[in-house]
Amino acid sequence: MDWNALEIGGGGFVSGIVTGKNVMYARTDVGGAYKYNFENGKWEQIMSFITEQDKGYLSVDAICIDPTDDDTVYMLCGCAYFSDARTAVFKTTDGGKTWTEHEITDLIQVHGNGAGRQNGEAIAVDPDNPDIIYCGGDVNGLIWSEDGGETWKPVDVYNDLGYFKYDVKWPTWTDHMAKAVASGEYYEQNGVAAIKIYDGKVYVATSIAESGNIVSADVGSDDFTVLSDELPTNCFPSRINQDADGNFLITYVGTITFGNSPGGIYRYDPETGEVEDISPVVDGKQEHISFGSCMSAPDNPDELIATTCGVWSVQKWDDTGENDEYGEWLYRSQDGGKTWISIYPGKGEYRWSPDRGTYVEPVIDYLHDGGYDWVYGKAIHWSGSLVINPENPDQVLVSSGNGVFTWDDIWGDYPSATFHPDGIEEVVCLDFVSVPGEGCYSAIYDYDGFIHKTPDSRGEQYQPNMGSTVSVAYCPQNPEVLVRTADKQSKGYYTLDAGETWTEMDFGSGGGKSAIAQIDENTYRIFKTTDSSSVSYSDDFGKTWTSSQGISGTKTTYLLVEPEDPDIIYGYTVQYNEYWYNDKTKTEPTFDDAHYIFYVSTDGGKTFTGTDLCKYDMCDPSGRIAYLGKDNLIVGAGWNGMYHITDCGKTIEKTDVYYCKTVGYGAPEHEGDCNTLYMWGMPEEGDAEGIWRSQDGGKTWTDLNTTMHFGGTGNGNFVVGDMNEFGTVYMSTVGMGIICGRLSSGNPAEEQADYGDVNCDGKVDVFDVIAARRYLMNPDEHILSEEAVRNADVHSKGNGIDVNDISKLKDFIIRVIKKI
Repeated sequence: MDWNALEIGGGGFVSGIVTGKNVMYARTDVGGAYKYNFENGKWEQIMSFITEQDKGYLSVDAICIDPTDDDTVYMLCGCAYFSDARTAVFKTTDGGKTWTEHEITDLIQVHGNGAGRQNGEAIAVDPDNPDIIYCGGDVNGLIWSEDGGETWKPVDVYNDLGYFKYDVKWPTWTDHMAKAVASGEYYEQNGVAAIKIYDGKVYVATSIAESGNIVSADVGSDDFTVLSDELPTNCFPSRINQDADGNFLITYVGTITFGNSPGGIYRYDPETGEVEDISPVVDGKQEHISFGSCMSAPDNPDELIATTCGVWSVQKWDDTGENDEYGEWLYRSQDGGKTWISIYPGKGEYRWSPDRGTYVEPVIDYLHDGGYDWVYGKAIHWSGSLVINPENPDQVLVSSGNGVFTWDDIWGDYPSATFHPDGIEEVVCLDFVSVPGEGCYSAIYDYDGFIHKTPDSRGEQYQPNMGSTVSVAYCPQNPEVLVRTADKQSKGYYTLDAGETWTEMDFGSGGGKSAIAQIDENTYRIFKTTDSSSVSYSDDFGKTWTSSQGISGTKTTYLLVEPEDPDIIYGYTVQYNEYWYNDKTKTEPTFDDAHYIFYVSTDGGKTFTGTDLCKYDMCDPSGRIAYLGKDNLIVGAGWNGMYHITDCGKTIEKTDVYYCKTVGYGAPEHEGDCNTLYMWGMPEEGDAEGIWRSQDGGKTWTDLNTTMHFGGTGNGNFVVGDMNEFGTVYMSTVGMGIICGRLSSGNPAEEQADYGDVNCDGKVDVFDVIAARRYLMNPDEHILSEEAVRNADVHSKGNGIDVNDISKLKDFIIRVIKKI
């Protein structure tokens, strides 16, 4: 299987970019980290190995590259609300192919999705002795290593300076206490903002607006002092870079939450201690606004480029003025910071044309979408880092809240900005369907959702879009009819032409999931569920809604319309009494407190009848219902396994599956077989956790992916099989996009067994029946290769060779059946 993200492009906050001599890495707040491939011009994910238990490490707080070795890289990772708030440093010595983990939770902790995550970098390697590394936390201060990150210890002299003077709960809902630089909650802390090691000294920037927000000491010494009294104390240091002469370029922001002012750019000479305020001068006044980063050209300290951070200035996509957005400007100096010019997309001459309603002739080209239509009308923003491409010094890359942008010809007369997230996929997908005869449709947080006509195609965003979308569903009786619903607003949309056009409708409230049934030739019944299990339906596209009766639960109800009978609607939800722990007699919830409920309606969803299924284990609810065929269903129940449901819900049998976090279904390999099951879980105790496939209704399972976890199924908690292409499966993630697994050849037919060709001679004939019969009678004497056994398994795939396979082979040879 090949595993990659569906192509959307960006979609999340790239919080930092760092460069080495010939490498570039980008970090994100919830979607791991990427390495740039200069050969194909794409970013490549380097953290697909992260397990579901470790998904908090996909919040990458800082990255540093060993100044003496591009192949040695360190990542500081952690998230306060995932993975028990653990923090770790990951190290690679082979350019990101393999990583070792060193947990440091007992020393410092970081929240890579918190305020100030665009600042950095809070980890640094000593260029004179690469075994020495300094690393800073959002809480609890500074640590260092003298053995290349194998072991760590506190830097007590820095920690005793008194900057981390507040006691806060980390995270808020626990009793674990940490030392912080501010009194706010975990997501408001940034602690150590940046670290620089140069010429035997370590420089530490702290996210405080007071004297001492940058201090220095000899490496390994116990004497930190304030770097300079001439540096500002009314704002927060954001980044420390060096120009071509070795001087520090220190940028400041007004707040760690993208506030405009005060701020500025300062040059510090580490040899003399001289400080110069080089903040841009506009109209005779120095602009002390927020700056995320400032760099010099590699061979010329007078050529400077800087990006604002949280300033919200105009950017233009065209000359109409209708698509102007607000984000970051660049400032460029060619005389070492004495004078600057502003650079932003669509910057024009200051000559207004009343006829055109805009500036005449842009001096700077309009913003380019790079082929990603969805970003049109959105801005470069939250730019905490700016780097010069080590392979192309005329190009800079700027991080943004929606991906990465490049500026070409940055030192020339006509710089040009282009969205360039190629390879970065950071959307959070909350729902997903593969529609028979059509494409795939997603519900995306922040960016609505996309249509992928094939797994290879770039996504097309729904138009019009409505921001955060939580559900998408299609009508099994007419797959061209779909509906999508929003998160915190009542409106949604429906389509009657597979998404070519969408019509707005009123859902009454946001959240929940949806479903559609065609109840007669001209009527579609649209169902909406809520976050608290209730179900309602509309037969007039949202003009009126009626409550379904009989549903009782506390979490979102998932619905499935029986494709062959729209009067039959299945539902699956959870009853969970979250206050059970107030009963001091209980160490865990009882069955009454926490259990799954399966529902069936036989009157088109007007009324439901429920059956209590099994205890709910308080992990992410396994709400999805997998459809094997008419009246033949599978549901997951977390650590309570998997259940097979038939006879319109009257017959419920527990399968042998040990753990099923979520289950989905896709097209069968051969026409007439039951749908293929895909599960995130473990078929048996002791099996590796991951994605498994079954082609026989859950009796046997094939390991598809138990090594590249991508942080698990995340918020959407789905694995969905493709209904048009056997072997293709999609999974949700915490922030690494929509992962797609396909048969390795990219062509399912080339990777399937050559069914029926038991003797592997390139044709199916009576000699294949003979070979299969001999093997069945005496497998020790008539040995078959693995390929031959796979080819012979033509009936109930996955259960080996038996008399049914031989019978089906004979029927094919004598033309009783046309396909096997």
